[in-house]
Amino acid sequence: MDKPNIAEMIIQYEKDKDMTDTQFAFESHISVERVHNLKSGDYEPTADEKKTILEYIKLHQ
Repeated sequence: MDKPNIAEMIIQYEKDKDMTDTQFAFESHISVERVHNLKSGDYEPTADEKKTILEYIKLHQ
């Protein structure tokens, strides 16, 4: 099975936590526009953004 991508991870995390994009963006320190773009697949995260998102999700699961 393929490893989930960032968009899938964000979507699943928000679903599990009943969280909006705005809440996720605020708490993870990523702009809401970037979160929207990541989830839509229109944007690839920078290495720093990817690290920040993965660390945030791991820390708060």
